Amino acid sequence: MEESNILIAVITLAVGGLIGYFAGRSSSSSDNSQKRQVDELKVEINQYKDSVASHFQQTATMINEMNDSYKSVVQHLAKGSQDLCDAGIAKDIESRLIPKLDNNDAEVEPQERQENTPVESFEPPRDYAPKKPDEVGALSEHYGVKTAPIEQEPVTADAVTQPDVAAPKS
Repeated sequence: MEESNILIAVITLAVGGLIGYFAGRSSSSSDNSQKRQVDELKVEINQYKDSVASHFQQTATMINEMNDSYKSVVQHLAKGSQDLCDAGIAKDIESRLIPKLDNNDAEVEPQERQENTPVESFEPPRDYAPKKPDEVGALSEHYGVKTAPIEQEPVTADAVTQPDVAAPKS
């Protein structure tokens, strides 16, 4: 009986070893295929990143070219207005075109633009609410606020009574 137990153990060990050997070979091939898939995905992601970067580089170049074309058109219009129009009209057209050029220049600081803006162009907000001359306008802080005297009688401690609340019956 003892020999049959040892024989069964040896056979079981041999069968287990064969199963382990074949399982190891098949898992190593699946590991290789997974590594290959990961490498392919990395290459695909890098290609996508490169295409996105080149797209934005091309877009930036095109926008710069468009800005340059716009500047040349505005300059052409200003020169044409000087050559073809009266001096007053040419100055008016040029004054309208030059601020548009300044807005597109990256070198011009926002503070410089504000300093170049004439003070006459700023107006305070207008009060368009219909009103009588002696009434307050809609932009006033006191518009719509009515103050009426509040008449209150002094409250004393005996004047305040607590209502009798009966406890619910269970």
